[in-house]
Amino acid sequence: AVVSTQSTGEKLQAEVNQATEKIEDEIMAPIQGYGYKNASACFQRGAPKSNRQACVERAMGPASQASSYVQQEMNMISERLNRCAQTCQDDIYGFSSNKTPEQQSQMEQCTSACASKCSAALPEMMSRIVNTLKPLMPPSSEFTQGTILAESPPPPPAMPGVMSGLPGGLGSLPPPPGGVGSLPNLGS
Repeated sequence: AVVSTQSTGEKLQAEVNQATEKIEDEIMAPIQGYGYKNASACFQRGAPKSNRQACVERAMGPASQASSYVQQEMNMISERLNRCAQTCQDDIYGFSSNKTPEQQSQMEQCTSACASKCSAALPEMMSRIVNTLKPLMPPSSEFTQGTILAESPPPPPAMPGVMSGLPGGLGSLPPPPGGVGSLPNLGS
């Protein structure tokens, strides 16, 4: 049975969209919210005006780092899919300028297998993202309530100096906890 490349590609796109939404809602939003909360302290009465920009950049640093990391992971999945599809094209069509119906069918099967491989890699990618970004998560359950991170035990004492320089001592982040539970299989 030949699986349509379009339906497999659409399935992969839907899974990537679901993973991206989960990352945005459950990881990035708490990190960004905490950053904005800390950045607002940079504008409190008595905070030096000359240091505001640097204060905001320190407060938003974890959000910026997290965003860059997530983009890097997404790019790796995309590059993996493109490399696989290019290999299919090279193996099936080679240097031939004529594309037979049999070759086109083989190409559909091969690129469908590429999409399936990338789909299978998404749960591992999500786990890597959670494990990498968890240390950037705010210590307060106010930002993590209802997320995949809410089930974790309370964080250990804050690491001094991670975001030092914020007014009122805001911004201490917890060190990485021992582990993260498994994420649901996005392919089901």
